[in-house]
Amino acid sequence: MSRVRPLCSGFAFQHRLAKSNLINRYIPTEEIAVLETLLKPNTGASLSGCVRWTQPMDGVRVCDFDCALSVPPAMPAEPSEVPCEVLFCRQGGLRLTMTNGRQVFLHEHEVLLLLGASVQSLSVADGLFSGELVLIEQSAAAPCRLTVNAARIKARVTPHMGCVVLRSAVWIDSLAAALQSVPEQDRAAYSAIKAIELLYLISTDSPLLTIPPESVSRDHYLTDTVRQVQEYMVSHLSDPLTIDQLSARFRISPTALKDIFRQTYGRPIHQYLLEKRVQHAAELLHRSPLSIVDIAAAVGYNSASQFGVAFKRRYQLTPSQYRRQARKS
Repeated sequence: MSRVRPLCSGFAFQHRLAKSNLINRYIPTEEIAVLETLLKPNTGASLSGCVRWTQPMDGVRVCDFDCALSVPPAMPAEPSEVPCEVLFCRQGGLRLTMTNGRQVFLHEHEVLLLLGASVQSLSVADGLFSGELVLIEQSAAAPCRLTVNAARIKARVTPHMGCVVLRSAVWIDSLAAALQSVPEQDRAAYSAIKAIELLYLISTDSPLLTIPPESVSRDHYLTDTVRQVQEYMVSHLSDPLTIDQLSARFRISPTALKDIFRQTYGRPIHQYLLEKRVQHAAELLHRSPLSIVDIAAAVGYNSASQFGVAFKRRYQLTPSQYRRQARKS
């Protein structure tokens, strides 16, 4: 079977705008890239929401996505030659488990670079996952008048098993802000250009963007414990849960619980719990005859007014307004 050409030395292909953008449709290729398994339905991932594939230039595909994924996709038994993958995370989080057991965590407003990565499994934090995935099958540097040293990029990424998370840099911060303001119709092309710029900065050892030292993987016991905490929280939304109570119940330090929970699920425990409570409340408003006071109590609020404030902050509607609209649809 033929393979997609990996990122190649020289980056010497010409840029031509695609004749048409393929919206809400998969752009076929013989090999499936690692992160592509998250966003292509027939790979086993269960997703709902908006997924838009486009091809803004030759050799570059972009997926602008805002969706929920409930089932981690199965990874291929053998690694394949895949394009360079750049993921700009706007919301949510991602956990990658490498074949050597190392775990890598991607959070909001961070960038993931994969180049020949040996990934064993992927999992997505509960809730929405949104961002831009850029797949570079050939060089796109030429039209941007950039000289990119592919060998240098590979040399810098290989010690990390081909998987690097970029964070806490001026370039990353400005990119995160820009992605919020770029018009939706221009986001794919903008992301493609920024992905090429990212490769250029890495290949030139630019101080604007540094690759962090390889992080030590978390103890599997602690990761499993935090997963148990998450499951307990979701099944006890009506209880007055606190970090101290949870850490005592599951015998994990509050610091480790907060740190690993955020790494695994992409946001702090308090924010995650709040989101789960209002999401469950929305389901009850839509499908149950319970009063708003009873629904507030069912999701852990002693005060209907406090519940109303939290709900409106999330849905821009009061609980009563949301129920009326839901029942009309």
